[in-house]
Order: sequence, then structure tokens, then C-alpha cells
Amino acid sequence: MAANNNRGGNGGGNGNNNMNEHVEFTVKAEEDLYLSGSENTIRRVTADTNYSCLMLKTQRFSSLFRHYAKYHGLRKDDLEYYFVNPLENEDTPETVQLQRGDIIMVRKKRKPEPPEPAADDTEFFKDMKELLDDEEHMDTVFLVHPSGGTASKAGTKRRADSSPVSDDDLVEIRAHKCILTARADYFKALFRKNAGEDASGRKVGTFRESSECIIRVEPQFTPKIVRLMLEFLYTNRVECLQVSTKLNGPVPHAVTTDELLNLLHLADMWQLRDLKRMVEHELIRSHMKINTVARMYCSTDDFHAKRLSKSCLEFIMDNYREVTGSVNFQEEMKHYPTLLIPVLKAAAELIPEQPPKKARTSGAGDSLAKAGNDGIGESETVPNEI
Repeated sequence: MAANNNRGGNGGGNGNNNMNEHVEFTVKAEEDLYLSGSENTIRRVTADTNYSCLMLKTQRFSSLFRHYAKYHGLRKDDLEYYFVNPLENEDTPETVQLQRGDIIMVRKKRKPEPPEPAADDTEFFKDMKELLDDEEHMDTVFLVHPSGGTASKAGTKRRADSSPVSDDDLVEIRAHKCILTARADYFKALFRKNAGEDASGRKVGTFRESSECIIRVEPQFTPKIVRLMLEFLYTNRVECLQVSTKLNGPVPHAVTTDELLNLLHLADMWQLRDLKRMVEHELIRSHMKINTVARMYCSTDDFHAKRLSKSCLEFIMDNYREVTGSVNFQEEMKHYPTLLIPVLKAAAELIPEQPPKKARTSGAGDSLAKAGNDGIGESETVPNEI
């Protein structure tokens, strides 16, 4: 750099001359430059407009940035400059090797590129699915009735018969205790081992699952429902529901409305808030129809599904005649008559209000005077004085 600066110089006075050496260059607008605000936008510089500059080689570019913006009526922070590389405030013509006649480009400041994702969750999803399928290191067992229950009113379940089922007849579905406790407070409480001690030092307040690591699932939940629940706990999604958002036709291993309502029941009972929210969304998005909305609406009372309840009411109001005329609606609502009240209130809001009747405040004397003015005959009735 010193050799380049001394190029063509003479004698020992060149050091001082280099300190005061100037470089002449051009700043060129790469694009139209605008002064933008909430009320208006004004073009200040047209694209390809040149602006001649003269700077000391050791002068920082911050002075150029400030001067160019002020001269053209622009905001300094809205602009960015580049030569070979983007120019920074601390750069100088000397440090970036700027020579006479070179061109510096100016443009509107670009938004920084979003950072690359730290990791692709596809691999994570694949790993967790493999973990869910690998039973070698699983230390917890769900005992599930092989066929579950049959649908009864409003999506609640009951067993097809009352005959007892032995543990040998139940389906075993295995899982990792550490995954269950990490994902749900319900399981964390279920497996807690040191809840407290009584006066004799015996541990109390614990569940038998904490030592047995066996969870006996209610008869109404099928193995498919439990597996869907576990898939969500392990991967934070249910793959067959993810696929259904991308396909218009039949979905492999699709989940029915009754199965989703059963999954909603399980999520509510085991306090799996995120799973419950996802199931509500799927029911609203893909399963709300004339012949299913009543069953879904009645389920919201049992499973405390407020989002689903609101959407069901909106759907019923949008399709009032079709829904209320449906046999399914009439049969389902027989079991939940109290849920008719929100429907009636919502329907009442659709009826335009009648203008209120004008209150009569005049006395008998005023009535007689008005009657005379209005030409009321003797045969017409005049209200008696109160």
C-alpha cells in the first residue's frame, strides 16, 4: 500500500502529501431512491444518476454517507453503499483500494437474509418415529382393550358388552417413561415416587403406576387412539393428519370423526393441551358437516372444547335450516337439551329487533285536546283519566 501511495512521488516530502491526497470518484444510484413515510412517498434520486465526489484517501466513508443523504433529502439509515464489497462507516478510499474514476453504487438498504435453520426437523421426526417403534428400551406399558367401546350419544363411549376383560386379553402398547413425563404433567404426577410420608414413614400420595409402570387405559379407547396419542407425544404431530392437509382424495389410514372425538376425549382426560388443540383444529377444518356437527357440538360439553363449540355454533347458524332439519341433529340434541340454549340465543341474534313502541305519557286533558285537533268524533273512545 505504501508503494502504491508513493507512486510517481519525489523526495522526503511525499509522506505529508499522501496524508492530503484526494481521490475523485462517482456515486451512482443503482435504483430509484425514495423518501418514504406513512402519508406519502417521494422519489428523490432517479436510477443511474451520477454524483461526483472528492475525498481524502484517508477519510472515513461515514462522512460520505452522511453528506449524500443530506444533499438528496434522504435518510442515511435507509441507504447502503458497495464498491467491491459492502462499504462500512470505518472504511476509507485507501482501505478499499478506491482509485480515480471508480464508481460506488448506492441503493436502498436490503433487509438481512433470514438465518439458515439450525436443523431440519425431518430428521428429528424420523428419529423420534424410530424411537417410538423401538420397544427394546421401553419401560412403560399401556394396557388397552382390543376393540374399545361403541359410540353412544354425543361421541362418549361405552363397552359393547359388560363382560370383564382379563389383562391377558388386553393389548400391550409400550412407551418410554421419560418421554411421557417430559411431555405431560399428567404422566409426571402419575409416576411421581416421593409425594410424601405419613407418621410411620410410609410413602403416601403416590399412584401404583409409579412402581408398576403399567397404565390401564379406559375401555372406550382403542389401541389406535392410544397410538395416535403417543405419536403426538413423541413427534409433536400426527402424520396421517399432516398428510390429509396435502391430499384432496382419500387419505391412507385416515382418522374418522368418531375416532377424532375419542382422541379429543383422551386428550381432555389426560390434560394434553396441545393435542387437544390440534384435534379441535382438525375437526373444524376437515370434519364439520351437516350430519356430523351435532355430534361434535354435543361432545364439546363433555370434553370442554370451547374452540370447537364456537365453530359448531357458527356452522349451525350458517346452515340453520339444513342442520336443524337433520335427523342426526334432533337425535343428538335429545341427550343435551341444555345445549339448545346457545343455539336459540345465536338464532335470536339473527332476527332484526322491532322498533320499541312509543310510550304514552299524556294525561286525559292532553288526550282530549289532541282528539279535538285530530278531528276525533264524539263516537270515538277517549281514555279515562287515571
